[in-house]
Amino acid sequence: MSKRPYEESLFHGGSPPEPIDNSHNGLLPINDLLSPEPPPSLSGSVKKPRSFIATVACETCRLKKTRCDESRPKCGLCKSLGLECVYNERKSSKRDQSLSLIMSTLHRLETKLENISSAVRDDMQPLHQQMLNALEGLRDAATPRQSGRASDKHAALSNSQSQHLTPENGEPDDFVFDERPNTTDSNGHISISFSQHGVILWPGAREILPQRLLEAHERLGRNYVIDLEMKRPHLSMYTYPYPPQAGEDWLEALPLGMIKGLSDAFFATFNLFTPIMDKTFYFAFTLGAAIESGFGYTIETCLVLNVMALGCLAVLSHQEGNYPLPGTRSSRFEPPEWMGVIHEVPPGLRFFNEARRRIGFLMCHNDIQSCQFYLLSSVYYSQILRPMDSWAMIHRAATCCLSMLTNHDVNFDEWEGDMKSRVYWNTLMNETILVQELHLPPSGLSRLEELVPIPKFIGFESVGFVPARFSSSTEEIDESFFQYHFLAQVAHRIILTRIRHSLYFYSDSGTFPLPAVNTELRHQLEQWRINLPPALQFSDPRPSTPMDPNPSPAPISPPLPIDHNRPLSPAIALTEAMLRGRYMIANFHIGRPYLYKALRIPQHITDHDLEQMRNGLRHAMDWPPVGGIFRKMKSCIPIKFAFCSQFFGQVLLFYCVSHHPDPRLRKALPVGWERWTDEMLRFLEDCAPFSPAVAKDLELLQLLR
Repeated sequence: MSKRPYEESLFHGGSPPEPIDNSHNGLLPINDLLSPEPPPSLSGSVKKPRSFIATVACETCRLKKTRCDESRPKCGLCKSLGLECVYNERKSSKRDQSLSLIMSTLHRLETKLENISSAVRDDMQPLHQQMLNALEGLRDAATPRQSGRASDKHAALSNSQSQHLTPENGEPDDFVFDERPNTTDSNGHISISFSQHGVILWPGAREILPQRLLEAHERLGRNYVIDLEMKRPHLSMYTYPYPPQAGEDWLEALPLGMIKGLSDAFFATFNLFTPIMDKTFYFAFTLGAAIESGFGYTIETCLVLNVMALGCLAVLSHQEGNYPLPGTRSSRFEPPEWMGVIHEVPPGLRFFNEARRRIGFLMCHNDIQSCQFYLLSSVYYSQILRPMDSWAMIHRAATCCLSMLTNHDVNFDEWEGDMKSRVYWNTLMNETILVQELHLPPSGLSRLEELVPIPKFIGFESVGFVPARFSSSTEEIDESFFQYHFLAQVAHRIILTRIRHSLYFYSDSGTFPLPAVNTELRHQLEQWRINLPPALQFSDPRPSTPMDPNPSPAPISPPLPIDHNRPLSPAIALTEAMLRGRYMIANFHIGRPYLYKALRIPQHITDHDLEQMRNGLRHAMDWPPVGGIFRKMKSCIPIKFAFCSQFFGQVLLFYCVSHHPDPRLRKALPVGWERWTDEMLRFLEDCAPFSPAVAKDLELLQLLR
């Protein structure tokens, strides 16, 4: 860095990770993938980041203001001077106690998630051997490399003498699991694509969908989504100065109030549910370094410009939802003096383009800040519906993660190691969404999933004088709510991955999916929901009433309310909606293989299959992240392309079930499915002008009418 160097520290002496218990019927236990221990306290007086901060310095070193190496019973300085070495343990801070509470609660959550109740266990006992045989079949369906994956990792962890992360040999898990539709293995099991764009290729669906739709799809080609997105025009490279008369040096002339206002809006919105940046470090060092360099060609400048680009979208979302901006005392949105800076299509492009201009000379760096830049770029591309550009940035962030986490010693109990954990999980979760939907090549980052603990959100200790003009003007908030939310996302992703690897198979004999596996996955999902921390608790968002068997006189029910009361901020609105949405998405995906089976061999479906269909279709409706207040506040809806893809497949599924000749299938439709279909189409219409792939999906769906 040009102004305040930020060097990666080398960590030594880490304790070896615990070996993984791989005895959960082929499903890796969630609590073995997480780190429940509370973070250590951090202390010490520093004026800039350094590679080592003493947790508790001895009295001699404290008086002499020298760096204590904390050796016991005597530190190095006292031993060399022949002095008595005395340590005074400091009291735990309020932050330490809060983080300890967070991690202990998470530990209880994940422990409960793995403990099957006695009633469920007794009911499943007769099916235990059947489930084991089925899981054995799933492992056989994969390549031999996958079958030894868990044991290889177990051995690697057991023999590790430090937190030195080196992935096992072989391809990443996403390459091993064959996503191609209608691929049959030696046991006769057919893999079902997890992608919602794959619904149009289902054999049972193709017998019901209109011929004109199938012919139009054939003309497009199998990978039309990727082709259309890769051939679209590049994002405009022109930069409009603000104000227009400012000239080439307009960044240096930006008012400090605007820079702080856009940064505050970013940290009050995007960073709370996608915790890429450390707010304290940003305002203490990153922002100051960028301003003092005159927004030169430094990584700090690139980060600040990306933060301001997303800050423009955050300000727009506050305006859409009529929320007051951070730091203001109003109860509603009041445009700041610099409001004109966001009036651009897309908002924030002037800052984003200046960041793109500067990163060219820094693109080979693979440290934390480079990873943060690529993640922020990916989030911006995602918000403006450019999925392939977003994936390219995610892939570059994954390269940074692999560089930082392999062939290096990482201490995840210190701030820098914890930040590496934060960027790792942000990268992995965002990569998984696009890789599974579009069958894009994964980075291999998933190979470290069992080795990298979830973040503890260790705070950066900026003890010392920080210029007031570089500090945040926002009020302190309880960030533990959003930290809980991120940890819940990680646990949910693990369950969703289990669903994908355990249920998404089919056989002509009708034996798949297996009821025992289905029961276990639903139990884990319910345990995830009911054991969330109290601040995140919610009830099942969908009723259990099936559709009336006589659809003509049945009234269309109004949309379910997302919240009885208006959320306090856009970030709270989104985090609460995303948790409910993730729960509904997982329930839908558990029921989706039964829809595949019902459409392909309806004569073999059982009452259990029909009930799973009903449950899946009920949870495919009224998703909170795109309803309620988000009908207006569209600028902060995350992963919009993923929602568009989900809705493309869901509209097709509702059409196929409603037009199926078997009345049992039609009766599985939930009340209000026609209304929800119209809402999904409206969402696609809103997004179509910004994405050629979404526009083509909408064009195909219009052929259903």
